[in-house]
Amino acid sequence: MTYTLNDMTRREFLRTAGLIVGGATLAGAAGPLTAQAQAPRVGIARNTAVWGDGGLDPHLLGRLIDEAVMWAVGEDTPEKAWAKCFSADEVVGLKPNGIAGYELSTLPETISHCVDRLEGVGIPRDHVIVWEQNPGHLAACGVPLDDIPWGVRAVPTDSNLGEPVRNGSFSDRLCTVLDECDAFVNLPILKDHSVSGVTAAMKNHYGSIGNPGAQHAEIHQKIVDLNDLPQIKDKTRLVICDMVHTVVDGGPFGAPHYFPGAMLATTDFVACDAVCWYVIEEERARRGIPTLKDSGREPLHIAGAQERGLGVADLGRINVNVIDL
Repeated sequence: MTYTLNDMTRREFLRTAGLIVGGATLAGAAGPLTAQAQAPRVGIARNTAVWGDGGLDPHLLGRLIDEAVMWAVGEDTPEKAWAKCFSADEVVGLKPNGIAGYELSTLPETISHCVDRLEGVGIPRDHVIVWEQNPGHLAACGVPLDDIPWGVRAVPTDSNLGEPVRNGSFSDRLCTVLDECDAFVNLPILKDHSVSGVTAAMKNHYGSIGNPGAQHAEIHQKIVDLNDLPQIKDKTRLVICDMVHTVVDGGPFGAPHYFPGAMLATTDFVACDAVCWYVIEEERARRGIPTLKDSGREPLHIAGAQERGLGVADLGRINVNVIDL
């Protein structure tokens, strides 16, 4: 039987999802939490020391990314893992999230580490493209257009739009990078959202379109229809989601107030968002905050994406491994 958060209490949801082991939730358990054959793999590598009083530890951040990616793709070295996802003859895009400003955006160190790993596959740095909604959002992720780092290309969506596209309820213009790239890495940051409930991998592509503000009516259907476009569903090779610094209430803007010290990786963008939803609800419950459903913000697009065949949303069908470093 398949369940959603609509059908059960939070405790029942966690038990059915397979994310309670011996009474411990994701916040306290390590090791494989589920073991479903042919299921998407989600790796969460964590060490709270990655973000301390002295700021960010970029070396430890890189280790977290590597461990999560290795689990996600089933390889025992970072080099093998990235080579399994990308090849030297490809143009690869990186899609960070910079809408919330410098305090709550994709870390520049995350982008830098991805560039290094892609170069290790044999991809020239000028064949890596970083894109976001506008120059300000790029700068918030450490990619100012007047001083682009790492030898990559940087493209603001708002001045690089293709012809209008339509898919179901979604109608807008896409950033030309989506057509130029052979594949890409989605680099969201875990946040709750005032309308969609959760903003992670799927909602991150509102930075890939011309008029995201117009896509907030019937938002759940539009997120699904957007991510069902071949430029997104067929080219997403890897998702690396920042769980180092995040928000679970009041997002998507503001200063971070929850610091799990973790990085999540998967090849299934729906599974990413499902696990992110779980993490948000778990922390909201710990803080005594109502569920997203009770707050009128249930992220219905996550189940909708599974129904469309875009990925797996049922946590009981996802192999989640929490790796403590």
